[in-house]
Amino acid sequence: MSDIIPSSIKTLALTAAIAAVGGCGAGLPDPFTQRTIVTPKAPSSVIVCRSQQCAPARTNMTREFLYNSLLNLFDNNVDSTVLICDADPNSRMCFENYIQFNIKAGVTPATVVVDSAKLLSVKLQKKEQIISVALDYNMHFNAVRPACLSSKNALFVKSPDYVLMEDTGYVCKFTTTSDSMVSTVFAIDYVDLDYGVIGANYSFGVAGPAYGGGTGYMLMRFQKNAFPSDPKKFVLPKGPQETPTMPTTASGQPAQREYGVKTDTPKLAPGQYKVTPLPLK
Repeated sequence: MSDIIPSSIKTLALTAAIAAVGGCGAGLPDPFTQRTIVTPKAPSSVIVCRSQQCAPARTNMTREFLYNSLLNLFDNNVDSTVLICDADPNSRMCFENYIQFNIKAGVTPATVVVDSAKLLSVKLQKKEQIISVALDYNMHFNAVRPACLSSKNALFVKSPDYVLMEDTGYVCKFTTTSDSMVSTVFAIDYVDLDYGVIGANYSFGVAGPAYGGGTGYMLMRFQKNAFPSDPKKFVLPKGPQETPTMPTTASGQPAQREYGVKTDTPKLAPGQYKVTPLPLK
């Protein structure tokens, strides 16, 4: 009997401990579990607006034209701020002047808000056919801005119906213990070359001591459009102006120009007449 009671007590204690741990962690994801970012659904078509007209890209442009247009749009806005807003995918109107998603920083619930991004650099990788875009997001969680590295993005134009921009992940410090990894994916379905606007389904994912993320639809509003801001950029340089020179003779002396009709008739001396005047009556 004495051996049964302690074993029963141990069983009850173990059951209570498991229930307590399960109750504390109920509904919360394991921060140490490896997570994969949710890739947004690829759009059925990419709408491109230019010259005040909008149409699916596959109907009026090639993959190369769309690729170069996006390159011009990003290149024209280097060192400027790109505004980000939560928007309606049908009307392309902003609901809020930011996007937000929820994370858990350690044991503290937090709301991450992103309202803009600084466009740091744009590089063209011709061999891989990728546009490398470096962004510095203006990100805050619970009114505190974390220390983050810049986001290195790769912009692919796989076809006129499939445009994707994603990064390899960048480090942010949401907690004092260690760093967390943030990853983003943008499935672009709207490009306005006239006003410099990109619409995309987005996905933000955070893994590490801070974990969470969110998806939705957003607009990226650039300060300049996709057309050259400096017309002189595509104007051919003019050559030096040449001053007209006078013609010279074989001896190198300037030739005298004669005007009028040339004849071989010698000039008449004063008092000489070829025609005899009629006598006066």
